[in-house]
Amino acid sequence: MSTLPRVSMASTNTSTLVSAARFVVQFDGGSEITFSEMTGITSEVEPTEYMASGKAGVTMSKQFGKTKPAIVVLKRGVDQDFTLWTWHQEVLAGQSTARKSCSLILLDMQNVQKQVYRMFNAWPSKLEIGGLKAGGGDAVIATVTLTCEQIDLERPGGGG
Repeated sequence: MSTLPRVSMASTNTSTLVSAARFVVQFDGGSEITFSEMTGITSEVEPTEYMASGKAGVTMSKQFGKTKPAIVVLKRGVDQDFTLWTWHQEVLAGQSTARKSCSLILLDMQNVQKQVYRMFNAWPSKLEIGGLKAGGGDAVIATVTLTCEQIDLERPGGGG
């Protein structure tokens, strides 16, 4: 009776795993907004079906389709910093200057950069302020969806 080799499902090199304690959106002008949670980054290409016919008959395949804009969803506690609210108001007013190139920086507990994502022409397409309850002690949370034309992961050393 032969036995199969044991395969470990756990990563043996945990030093390469990214963990973040804070998320900072830093604008090219130097200002920034800090977030406590990142729900995710979504980059998507819709699949499309392609049908071809030839001597061998009809063949179907999946091809690259329409590219959707990348989105980033972030959360933060509501405070007296109105930067995010003002930015969303610029979008609602249709101001072309509301599209901003910026960096999403993932920081660890010691404020060391773990990863940097470069967002091009980003703008807050959705801003949601969490529910409020009179007399409640919970913090009010703002959730923002940033839509951008392109998002790149910057490589260590500045290469994109």
